Amino acid sequence: MTNYFNTLSLSQKLEQLSKCRFMESSEFEDGVSALIGKRIVIVGCGAQGLNQGLNMRDSGLNISYALREQAIAEQRQSYKNATSNGFNVGTYEELIPTADLVLNLTPDKQHSNVVDTVMPMMKKGATLSYSHGFNIVEEGKQIRKDLTVIMVAPKCPGTEVREEYLRGFGVPTLTAVHPENDPEGKGWAQAKAYAAATGGHKAGVLESSFVAEVKSDLMGEQTILCGVLQTASILSFDKMVEEGIDANYAAKLIQYGWETITEALKHGGITNMMDRLSNPAKIKAFELSEELKTIMKPLFEKHMDDIMSGHFSKTMMEDWANDDVNLLKWRAETGETAFEKTSATAEHISEQEYFDHGVLMVAFVRAGVELAFDTMVASGIIEESAYYESLHELPLIANTVARKKLFEMNRIISDTAEYGCYLFDHACKPLLVDFMKSVDTDVIGKSYASSNAVDNAELIAVNDAIRNHPIEATGKVLRTAMTDMKVIKTEAQEAVLA
Repeated sequence: MTNYFNTLSLSQKLEQLSKCRFMESSEFEDGVSALIGKRIVIVGCGAQGLNQGLNMRDSGLNISYALREQAIAEQRQSYKNATSNGFNVGTYEELIPTADLVLNLTPDKQHSNVVDTVMPMMKKGATLSYSHGFNIVEEGKQIRKDLTVIMVAPKCPGTEVREEYLRGFGVPTLTAVHPENDPEGKGWAQAKAYAAATGGHKAGVLESSFVAEVKSDLMGEQTILCGVLQTASILSFDKMVEEGIDANYAAKLIQYGWETITEALKHGGITNMMDRLSNPAKIKAFELSEELKTIMKPLFEKHMDDIMSGHFSKTMMEDWANDDVNLLKWRAETGETAFEKTSATAEHISEQEYFDHGVLMVAFVRAGVELAFDTMVASGIIEESAYYESLHELPLIANTVARKKLFEMNRIISDTAEYGCYLFDHACKPLLVDFMKSVDTDVIGKSYASSNAVDNAELIAVNDAIRNHPIEATGKVLRTAMTDMKVIKTEAQEAVLA
């Protein structure tokens, strides 16, 4: 197979990269009607498969799970996930031939084998759906011309798809119809119904393309969404312990700090996150983030270049073919880091203390979000898509760190995200050696300043720079559609309520 993106002309590449339209809530007035009465079969019952299926069933749709015969016979975890939740389960041969819509929600590395297996069984005129377009865009999989091919991609791990739905909300979602496969013109109606069934329409849906979703998704997850969280967690923890901060306190500050800090980010962008700091701490966080942006910018640009050229996909697929030897080695190394092996203190940390003692963490978030956004936009990705992939998904990833640290983040995210996260982390840490030597516990582990006094002109300039970044304007518009957004109670808030 040939990388689909690389077969396109320059004008076609730019056209598909720039396909991004924020859909009006009125476009979802029909709800799930386009899929009512349809036989919907999900292939795969991992985090995305199970949680999307639960949401769709609760929305009134007919959901079954097709699993490999061996997975059923051996009652593997996918089988247990589906049956324990009361779903009908059958083999490919039993369920695929009568399916109107087949959702391929298996891990990316399995897509080609899965599609090659199920496609001959699919009835004429059925629909094949993805939640990530890697198989189409990077692997160049060609689908039978009578089949409709759509994508509905919630921008978060599968666990959060369910959690946000249960809160009465949803997660931002990208939708697309593959231009090579919409023979009956029904793709968009089905994609909208699918997005509504998972709750995405309550958080905001972008009409996108397979190309735009893949290139922006790979960039966001490798850099700010996962890579920066991993790098900053390990470096910040090590710095605190090196400077005499109690290791158990440091572990808790990092593990739950990302969730608390980025919850502010979700509701009011970088402006709201930075406003949670005292004036002196805000200025310091701004200065640190500017340093970080200067250091990390070439690395962000390299990741974007490798994603656009297909180099990243090529090297990752070579590792797939080699039994994930690099991925598994890097995963094991992450598990052996001091941060990962240190338990969090039982001592209560207040919500505000996470900000006051985590100035460096705030700086990492601002630097990573703005760099990812700017780099994507410079490559031709539209601002709205770049916003979702750099800022809005970040709190949903941070929530997974709060559960079981980096292990949980890397377990829940896709295999492509995990591989890219490790690549970024390994390249970024050496770049930050001198920077980390220059910081002290006043920006990570302790409060920055006892006085709130600052120079007015300096504070005004910093506020202007934060509030006038393009991502703030984009986010302000997109968040107006998120009227049902629910506040997630962080560990600090739950402790107060207990």
